[in-house]
Amino acid sequence: MTTTESKIAIVGAGVFGLSTALHLNKQGYKDVTVFDYQPYDQNAYNPSEGCDSASADVNKIYRCSYGDEIEYQDLALSGRPIWLEWNELLRSTPADQLPKGLTPEDDLFVPCGFLRISSGGDLSDYDKECLVQLEKAGLRKYQHVLSNENDMDRLWDLERRLPAHWEEKVYALKQAGGGGLDGFIDTSAGLTYADKSCAWARHLCEKAGVKFVLGPESGKLDDLLIDGKEGNDRKVVGLRTVDGKEYRADVVVVACGGWTPSVVSEASELLETTAGSVCTITLPEDRPDLWDKFSPERFPVWSYGLTGHNSPEYGGFYGFPRTREGKIKIGYRGRKWTNYQTQPKTGKRISTPKTKYTADRAVNLPKKAITYLKQVIGEIFPELTGIGITDTRMCWYTDSIDNSFVIDYVPGYSDSLFVASGGSGHGFKFLPVLGKHVVNALEKKQDQFTPLWHWRSRVPGHHANGLEEGEMSGRNLATLEMAEEKDWKWIDKGEVKVGKDVEDITTGVNGVAIEA
Repeated sequence: MTTTESKIAIVGAGVFGLSTALHLNKQGYKDVTVFDYQPYDQNAYNPSEGCDSASADVNKIYRCSYGDEIEYQDLALSGRPIWLEWNELLRSTPADQLPKGLTPEDDLFVPCGFLRISSGGDLSDYDKECLVQLEKAGLRKYQHVLSNENDMDRLWDLERRLPAHWEEKVYALKQAGGGGLDGFIDTSAGLTYADKSCAWARHLCEKAGVKFVLGPESGKLDDLLIDGKEGNDRKVVGLRTVDGKEYRADVVVVACGGWTPSVVSEASELLETTAGSVCTITLPEDRPDLWDKFSPERFPVWSYGLTGHNSPEYGGFYGFPRTREGKIKIGYRGRKWTNYQTQPKTGKRISTPKTKYTADRAVNLPKKAITYLKQVIGEIFPELTGIGITDTRMCWYTDSIDNSFVIDYVPGYSDSLFVASGGSGHGFKFLPVLGKHVVNALEKKQDQFTPLWHWRSRVPGHHANGLEEGEMSGRNLATLEMAEEKDWKWIDKGEVKVGKDVEDITTGVNGVAIEA
């Protein structure tokens, strides 16, 4: 258990590490140091400048709708006022006092709405449960079911009082499934700009006195420093970075996202590194009609067929309005990829990130993912097919056995090694508030999240969010055909030919992991 006098080292400067550092400082901790191999002070978390963590991304979904998982609903809601406060603080900060990547004109959170369209004629059971729980929380006034006349009258009244182009947003996916599908739009939801939000949180940490050691040698973990042998005497006493320097600490918090199971081998029993598929379509500068249509002022965050279906063709699609640079990000998470490798220190075969910037590089997506993305984009947004996909990315998360976070001490290290990970594709929205509960866990103070995030084990023979599938699941990159850049273009009036290799996919859609 820690106290404010404890010396804390945090490995990882993404959402889990930043939020933990921020709240440790708020609670009076005087010696907190964050390590990361990325020079975030120089690249500002920009995914186009060598950043490959899940947190270093263009945008993420903000939502409070979580079905019957009311703990996450409550946590998301508690962070919303802080997101809005951060917007105001950023706007009021002089440009010369901001770090690279931020200007006073930036927003971190944009409440542009979230349109959820089901894959069938009715709302999915998950969406129905979302509405039930939001009603209990007093938030139902923000959700407007497309087939509910009263809900839509309420939305049109809101449109008259506070013009926000809700009618355009409601019909943004009108061509999905041939039209006529039900869903709801959540006017309290929207997006966060992930790279800018991380740069802001790191800025707040530095202003408060948190230390950062960043860079591919000075900030990259080489190994944990461990005293004692197996058993009760074993204790982590610090870490060593690649440049050979050693840093002593009372507790080391490992918050490495997709790299966590590689650092803490025990975590591989309840965490697996998986990748969602993301593509980008960059709008031409000479198409003001598209720039206008897909702007955050007129276009919502959206999802299509994330829940309540069995068809891989329409499983787990989501997207965002364009960015200031004209980039439209669209993702597919119906099938989550793995990359099994042998760990040199343990000999274990575990999934590890494979990105554009790792030694073993991934420069494209599995062809199956590209085929599905093209099929759905062609169906919903045919005006984009003439442009073609302009970039792709695999976004590497750490899925837990039950989609809940893992925030607890690692057994067997005398309360000296702590893991804050298992984001499972839905952690970013909690950046302002997550660390408060991490600190509670570090200090062994019970709260509503302690039993949800504790160290746990999967039950042999039971479903474990895909971890039970192992290396031979059919989603290991080594067994998949990868797309080429020529596959980014549409063929024959926007139609996509679906081959047998695509028809053979099985899906693993979950209503939680929709943020990337």
